[in-house]
Amino acid sequence: MIFKTISLKKMLIPIILTILIILVIVGFLLFFKNNKKPISENTKNSATQTEIQDTTPPIIVLNDVYVVKTGYEKNLVDVIMSADDIDQNPKREILGEYDLNTAGEYNLTYKIEDNAGNITTKDFTLKVKDNYSYTEDDIYFEDAVKQYKTDSTKLGIDVSKWQGEIDWEKVAKQGVEFVIIRMGYQNGFDGEVLIDPYFEQNIQGCLENNLPIAVYLSSYAKTVGEAKQQATWICENLKNYNCEGLTIAFDWENWSSFNKLGLSLTDINAMADSFMDECVNLGYQSILYSSKTYLENVWQNIKQYPVWLANYASQTTYEGSYQIWQFCQTGILDGIKGYVDINVMNQ
Repeated sequence: MIFKTISLKKMLIPIILTILIILVIVGFLLFFKNNKKPISENTKNSATQTEIQDTTPPIIVLNDVYVVKTGYEKNLVDVIMSADDIDQNPKREILGEYDLNTAGEYNLTYKIEDNAGNITTKDFTLKVKDNYSYTEDDIYFEDAVKQYKTDSTKLGIDVSKWQGEIDWEKVAKQGVEFVIIRMGYQNGFDGEVLIDPYFEQNIQGCLENNLPIAVYLSSYAKTVGEAKQQATWICENLKNYNCEGLTIAFDWENWSSFNKLGLSLTDINAMADSFMDECVNLGYQSILYSSKTYLENVWQNIKQYPVWLANYASQTTYEGSYQIWQFCQTGILDGIKGYVDINVMNQ
């Protein structure tokens, strides 16, 4: 009897455990069912946003005609700037046949497609010429003053090592009202940032002749961090000249290399913002330098920093706001050998 009782207990134990497990599971299910909360609007919106696809088409910065000299060796797919807002490596190609070693006109189509399937195309005529050169008319500073000087404008120049030694006393006597000096430049992509070899002479010459100044940096930055470091570099070096509150321009012009850098439009704009934000954080002012073409197509300038516009024309057709307009690169004035850029500043 004892033996049988023990056997019965052994048989009942697993049955009881099974029943208990089932009861526990049922209890949990009933608990979660009764306490389940409805999905919030934020959760719904988040889920919806993750399903939204990129529908913004890429851009192509290209006119109806593109001219090169016979024997041009660069890859047109690379040098004709194109980009996507998000995709860092969109697919690019030129449709049609052409020969860079044979003069002639070729009707082609540039095509770019991002990884979301958005496609942009641009038809253009490639002109390959045996003799091709670009020229601009010389503009004397005194003539620029007559044409552009008003009660609400100032006339100035920007200089770098390319102007060599400058006689700043002669420059000041001709009515130059401000000077933008290249303080530094990056020695190519991944290169060192260096002081312009004529910066010291130029800033001292301006200070001695009471010429108001700003400075700029020629950048080859490829990342936000690199751009910010360059801003820190230029601000630290300016401490030696007691120029608190000075305006510092961000100058990035490497458009023929852009396609091979693996950058999106979001990336390049973040770089500019990083540079200018850091200058402001360190007690200076900042301004964005660019040509009309890239101000209209690339730079978003969401934070609305002042703009230094480059547009070589007698009258600009740029419709955005700008503080300074660089209207020629073939300026001539006494005290400078060769050409110099001339600028109009709106007060």
